Amino acid sequence: MDQVYEVWIEIQANKKLISDSEKFREAMEKCKKAGMTGIILSVKDTSGFVLYKSSLADHYSEFDGEFAADIDYAAECFKIIRELEMKCYAAFDVFAEGNKKNRHPLMKGFREGWQCEVYGLDEGGNAVIQKSTEEKALKTVGSIDDFGEIFVNPGNKEVCSYELSLLKEFAENYKPDGIVLDRVRYVGLSTDFSECSRLEWEAYAHVTGENWPEDIYTIEQYEGGWREIPGKYFGSFFEYRASVIKRFIKSVREMLDETSPEIEFCDYTGSWYPLYYQVGANWASEQYESTEFPWCDAGKLARTGYAELTDRILSGFYYSDIWMSEAKEKNLPAYWYSVEGSYEIAAKATEHKEGLVGSLFIEQYREHPERLQEAMSVCFAKTGGCMIFDLSYIINYDWWDYMKRVSLKPLEVSDAGEVYELCRGTFREEYHIAEERILGSLFEDPDFSAEESKKIVDEKNGRMVGFVGVKVSHNEQLYPASAWISIFAVKKEEQGKGYGTMVLNQVCQSLHKNGINKIYVGQDFNNFFSGIPDPDEGKEIFFKKNGFTLNRDRHFDLEADITDNRLIDSFDTNSFDKEFTVASYKDNKKELLGFLEREFPGRWVFEAKEAIAEGKDPESIVILWNQDKTEIVGYCMLSVDDKGYGGLGPIGIAKKIRGKHVGDYILNQSLQQLRKTGAVRVNIDWTILKDFYGQFGFKAERLYLAAYKEFDK
Repeated sequence: MDQVYEVWIEIQANKKLISDSEKFREAMEKCKKAGMTGIILSVKDTSGFVLYKSSLADHYSEFDGEFAADIDYAAECFKIIRELEMKCYAAFDVFAEGNKKNRHPLMKGFREGWQCEVYGLDEGGNAVIQKSTEEKALKTVGSIDDFGEIFVNPGNKEVCSYELSLLKEFAENYKPDGIVLDRVRYVGLSTDFSECSRLEWEAYAHVTGENWPEDIYTIEQYEGGWREIPGKYFGSFFEYRASVIKRFIKSVREMLDETSPEIEFCDYTGSWYPLYYQVGANWASEQYESTEFPWCDAGKLARTGYAELTDRILSGFYYSDIWMSEAKEKNLPAYWYSVEGSYEIAAKATEHKEGLVGSLFIEQYREHPERLQEAMSVCFAKTGGCMIFDLSYIINYDWWDYMKRVSLKPLEVSDAGEVYELCRGTFREEYHIAEERILGSLFEDPDFSAEESKKIVDEKNGRMVGFVGVKVSHNEQLYPASAWISIFAVKKEEQGKGYGTMVLNQVCQSLHKNGINKIYVGQDFNNFFSGIPDPDEGKEIFFKKNGFTLNRDRHFDLEADITDNRLIDSFDTNSFDKEFTVASYKDNKKELLGFLEREFPGRWVFEAKEAIAEGKDPESIVILWNQDKTEIVGYCMLSVDDKGYGGLGPIGIAKKIRGKHVGDYILNQSLQQLRKTGAVRVNIDWTILKDFYGQFGFKAERLYLAAYKEFDK
């Protein structure tokens, strides 16, 4: 099943757009450009009126005068959508048929016997059952909708027959690519308590002589408000209501299979499955034996699951927090109060249904629209696609830049050329990010992790928007359970849209799940950067927001030309020559490693071992001996490429001779050695010692700030 990318168009919020075909086409062209594959047009909303010509329901113009009675808006909109080669889906609010605040005599919710009957407490605290259309307010519990909608009773067979006929009429006359149902449920725990439902439930549960409605539940007040106290038939009543909803879903499935098998059958639900007992719908798989509802018979409840009857379930991942770790940090009620957690609970309940599609309410990202891409990426990475609610927000906030469909894919060696081009437009030339260096320092590095490295790809044109190159430590002694963000970039023109946060968070989450407890920015062996390059306020805020700790002090890469450098030539070595001897490495492995273990244990020892094992040119390992060459007291590692670009470091001397400027001496001698090996310009990386190296003309070329992220073990 191909992934989908869809946007919902609610009638009232988009009525100026729907009623103007020119503006509608313009918006649809933008949807197409963003990579959307389908449009979900609400053709019947909670008012009960419809946007098309129906022999059963009243035209929307009866309800809202801004719509013209002689126009078939569904047909007009579908024509434009199809011309742009996107799929057309028709959305129906099923069991909502009117509104108490905006009453209209043609609303089906006012039909005698159709509306739900509500159970609650009156002003005197007495248990009362009344029609949902009555003005008198009751204290109820477990209600999801608070917009004054009038729900009709799903247990009323006349109601269900009408709603099914509407769907059949539209399917046969308009042949949409799919039909999407919404509000196929009860309004909350408070409904339905009509005599019709009571008799149906009694027959279902084989119960008579109950204390109605108190045997279902009672309502009590507590410090946080009002809540239900389950009665002895609470679970049975949930099972009954869930069976009613499944009965209707099954009837839709059978109708479509018989009359229009090519039409996709989709259902929208909230992802908060553990709360769905309140609205009496069990959108789980028949195979899922729930543990969320202890008052129910798990086997009976499982039989009310209807996931298998739908082609797709659009699951509302309606949370502003994206990761389960965020929900945990904020002490939210459960892990599924997050986009990632929504997927986990929905996938669990539907037994990982192939047609599960993550859906987002983008108004929840109003303060942080850059997080939209991050949320969308979870939907695309884990589900059958992404549905956005609602088009009006995209237009009103002009958020088209955030709507581009991108995906995360493994970063591969074949991407080296595109990585280079992206880096060339992102990093200063002074960082020397050449294509051959990308190959050698990333893809061919033994620590490179193809599994964890990701690229962000624009699904529209297949081009790379950004990438993260990751290395995972194989040295458990020096860097246990550690990884490095070796190189990370997003195209300049695409920055500020959330792509960086999206890919960085996904990479960090994946690393943590795979046992990594500490992640460094740069600082890897054979690195591009020793921290965040060119740190500024924006970059610091970015990494802090993503959970990284920043060092207080910046550090530098220093460079100087050494071919005609009077500072090197004029350095007086006479006093040092009497005390020390400088020589190249010559089978001094035991002595050298002993010196490093004693004076600079850790990474320097490892790097020296690696250099010797790989056969590094002995002329590139400078050793400082005492005068009689019985003890090593200093060390420096050198490098030079075939273009004359050299490197110096690490460099260090023994503790006992520090403070006597011996470091100046070994630095001078090392620079002299670099000249002999053909170096013209020399780089000294990862240092804060500007003055020390500055005595020989070295100046800061690149600036860094070290950063790392740690996870609780």
